[in-house]
Amino acid sequence: MTRDLSSLRAQVLAVQQQMTELLDTFLGRTPLLPGSLYTLRRRCGKPNCRCAQGELHASTVLSYRGQGRPQNISLAAEHLPDVRELTDDYRRFRQARTQLLRRQRRLLALLDRIEAARVQDGERRFQRLRTPTPRTRSRRTGHGPGRV
Repeated sequence: MTRDLSSLRAQVLAVQQQMTELLDTFLGRTPLLPGSLYTLRRRCGKPNCRCAQGELHASTVLSYRGQGRPQNISLAAEHLPDVRELTDDYRRFRQARTQLLRRQRRLLALLDRIEAARVQDGERRFQRLRTPTPRTRSRRTGHGPGRV
């Protein structure tokens, strides 16, 4: 049982270390932008344009939920790197948050197993304490073992 407990304790320490590593993501100072960049392809409707033959016009758009409603915002090419960094940082933050939640669940499951094992050990010890042991007679009376 102590080997199992030792293994469980080692797993708890490993999960705790993984959770600590996530802190850098949470404690960062860079701003976050909840949104996604994607390429929007569409036709302009002009009959002689290349999009009429299948080469659609492409533009990068920010899908953003600002003021409570979804928005698709067209961006200038010079702003794309900055906006991509903001949205990538947000995505990393959310992924780290998901990992933290998974690790917290794993940690709680391990702690439940440790608790169950320790309770089982405690109950075994308690049963040994409660079990009467054969007693020898007192030596003071002179009737104990070794006297004739």
